[in-house]
Amino acid sequence: MFNPDHHMHKIGIGKFAVIASLSIFAVFLLTAFIDVQNTGTHSVQATSTATTTVTVLNTPPAWTVTAYEYFASATSTPTNSGSTTVWTATATDSNGENYYLLICKASSTPTPTPSGAPVCGGGSTNQWAVSASTVSGAAAQVSTTTAESWAESNDWYAYICDNNAGSPRCNAAMYNGLHEPWAATATSSPFVVNHRPTFTLAADDSPTLPGATTTWTTTSDDADTLGGDDTMQLHVCKAQDFDATIPACGAGGFWASSTFVASNVSAEGYITPPAQDKDHAAYVYIVDDYKHPAIGATQGSNTLLTVGNATPVVVYDSLSVFDVFGSTTPEDYTLALTTEEGQTDNFVVQFEVLDDNSCEADGGGDEISDVDINIYRSGKGGIDGLGCDASGEYDANDCYTHTNSFFTPTCYQVPGDCSGPAQSTVQWECTFSLWYIADPTDVGSEYVSEHWTGASRATDDDSAVSAYGTSSVTSEMTQFLSFRATGTPIAYGSLEPGQNNPTHVGSTTVYATGNTGLDEYLSGDAMCVSFPTCSGLATNTIYVPYQHYSLASATAYGAGTELSTSTAPTWVDVVIPKTTATSSPAEDATYWAIAVPSSITFAGDYIGRNYIDAVVSPSAAW
Repeated sequence: MFNPDHHMHKIGIGKFAVIASLSIFAVFLLTAFIDVQNTGTHSVQATSTATTTVTVLNTPPAWTVTAYEYFASATSTPTNSGSTTVWTATATDSNGENYYLLICKASSTPTPTPSGAPVCGGGSTNQWAVSASTVSGAAAQVSTTTAESWAESNDWYAYICDNNAGSPRCNAAMYNGLHEPWAATATSSPFVVNHRPTFTLAADDSPTLPGATTTWTTTSDDADTLGGDDTMQLHVCKAQDFDATIPACGAGGFWASSTFVASNVSAEGYITPPAQDKDHAAYVYIVDDYKHPAIGATQGSNTLLTVGNATPVVVYDSLSVFDVFGSTTPEDYTLALTTEEGQTDNFVVQFEVLDDNSCEADGGGDEISDVDINIYRSGKGGIDGLGCDASGEYDANDCYTHTNSFFTPTCYQVPGDCSGPAQSTVQWECTFSLWYIADPTDVGSEYVSEHWTGASRATDDDSAVSAYGTSSVTSEMTQFLSFRATGTPIAYGSLEPGQNNPTHVGSTTVYATGNTGLDEYLSGDAMCVSFPTCSGLATNTIYVPYQHYSLASATAYGAGTELSTSTAPTWVDVVIPKTTATSSPAEDATYWAIAVPSSITFAGDYIGRNYIDAVVSPSAAW
């Protein structure tokens, strides 16, 4: 901090410098008197007076504290053009009259003005500033506003003058920090003007994708050289809120800022995702190393940063396939078919899509316009899902691809999941159906080492399509036991007691209407006219073992297998394979024959019931 005592220059002061112009006017008054003696003789005496005058001239004020710059304006602390340079000094006047501090451009005797401010030698064009009339003994202060047109280094010379009305005076001693008996300081002459950089052109190399960098280039220069070339810094703001006093962009944020360089400053900025694909405001500002903003129409202009359209990405491992039917948890990864010979609904695939342009499109609406999904058994789709992405690869057993018209999932962006342009990811869901023949992968199934999973891709509002995204999250398809039997009633025809069907003539057919292969259990009840309340007597009851079955037609009655009672069904290795075509369930027939025992004496229409129970066959037989 500057210590004004360092500028105390004590100067010997003569209270009055008297130049006497003496006019003496002698008037002699002769006084005569007569000294009358006793002898009668008189004596005469005369007296004269003279008035004296002297004019004491005005003396100039005296320096008490010599002039200095109130704020140091030096090579390392220049005054920015358009700002003020301030000087201060203190003087006393022997007459107690007010005084002026006068700052001149050259060392030239100033001209005092009666009752007014003095003028520098050479006139007002040679003058930096003059203070207001200041009370004797008080500090005077004066300033001037610097201009862009001024030189970088500007000498100054300080004088003090009083405002005497008759004969004003200026102190002949000039001070500027260079003529005092102490060393010059930063507050000494000259004062230094820092000029604004010139800024004539700005451009950027966009379009740029989010996650990449944009470079802003300029045509710019700073002509100041005192103490070394001035340097400049470029700031690119998202709003017109640049503050040169910091210097930095305001609350609106910034795209880029540079280091300080001597000319043609440039800046490189990382486009932080998410950034919407559109033209963004990018206001360019240059300041020098003394925080002085540049001049020119380019300062604060908008270069319009164009952010390009980014291709969306399905977030890895975000995809999951689950079953909401009968589930007590939000996500049930056990997939269960429930519709015989049809499609089971309620399956859901959920995944996350990332778009570096944000989840919200410019102007509102969704950035992601559509998604596609493929659902498949892992052994079919493969680790990358490419085994199930073409129309010809569609198979209701193991591959459901959106490229085939048979698979029509319903997809939607989860409502309310996108909060605005600052969010880059968004959740999507698709509901879909699976046919009853979809391969099981649970324990005991043919594909126990595999799972069900999916792949998805997203399309944005500019038709950019992502690659398929897969997941390590898997689900298991359970075995769905379902069958349908036809051929009832089994009509054995008309027989007398003691007669039998020569061959197996009646038949029943079992169809596999689930996703497994089948075997069956067969059993039956006795036949009688009053079924189901048979007496059990041999005369009016045909017992169960008199019915035979065979897996081949035209088998002789005696070569068939006796039917078991319903209390002890017999497992029959019928070997119905798993159905592989949705419109053609796998099936197999069982053939039937009967003998009417000779003990029957009661004629009539005998009725009974046979039971066909399907079971899942060993997977090796599917």
